[in-house]
Amino acid sequence: MFEMQGLRAENTQGWMAAIGVISILDRMGMDVQIAWNNTCPTIHGADENQVIGALEEYLKQGSDILDRLPKGINGDKTALDLTAGRVSLTGVIESMINTVNRVNIVEALTQVWKNQDNITTLGWDSVSVKFAASVGGNKAPDSSPHRGVLAGQWLAAESLPITGVGPRTRKYKWVTWSVPLDLGGVRAVVQSTSTDWGGTLYIANVGRNGKMGYLEPALTMSNHNTSGG
Repeated sequence: MFEMQGLRAENTQGWMAAIGVISILDRMGMDVQIAWNNTCPTIHGADENQVIGALEEYLKQGSDILDRLPKGINGDKTALDLTAGRVSLTGVIESMINTVNRVNIVEALTQVWKNQDNITTLGWDSVSVKFAASVGGNKAPDSSPHRGVLAGQWLAAESLPITGVGPRTRKYKWVTWSVPLDLGGVRAVVQSTSTDWGGTLYIANVGRNGKMGYLEPALTMSNHNTSGG
């Protein structure tokens, strides 16, 4: 087993990254499952070295996530495409694929996130969002260095075929589960947002930072066996 202590369920990007991990492991032919121990995810069926090695090999073979991104209707953006203006979802993802390495992956999965990597935020981690009022001299956010978690955001992007389906709305809901599930089970639970598998339901409002959207800090909706609509 491998408990990924760097990923936290209350951080939308951390939750997405966990699903990105099992998505990649499944694509690499590994027979694994994932469950949440309170707010941290655990991979069942592989240890840390096997997981890290598979993620590295996937990158070496060439990630195909750009070919698998969910499509909007009539050009509308999908649920987790919060980009606007000069920030391009596909452009940032391509940059991450070409930049992320083993050290980044180990840090993202095993350590508390410090948000020190120079990567444009896609709005999934509220800690990495830069606001004009917080930049010296009230300059535009892009006037200060980018600060994020490179591998965390890359792994989150790898989850988009599951987590980013549907139209973009003012709120985003996600759910955890305590029963080990394979990728098919994960997809079903994510789409239902049901806590029937022993998880917690979270919700975050979508805020605006200029033209860009971002997910605000999460609220906990449920800790019991209730269905999240």
